[in-house]
Amino acid sequence: MIIWPLVIELGSFSMTSETPLNELLWFIAGVLLLAGSSTAVLWWNRRARRDPFV
Repeated sequence: MIIWPLVIELGSFSMTSETPLNELLWFIAGVLLLAGSSTAVLWWNRRARRDPFV
């Protein structure tokens, strides 16, 4: 079974990203900042007030 003749040659094919690396790094930094600040607020609220259901 020969499949090679059915292959279409695309020439010089290269994949380029639509999102620049700089914007991707800023997005990751923003997500980490949001996650870190949310964790800090939850940790602070847990320490500030005793849970009445414990």
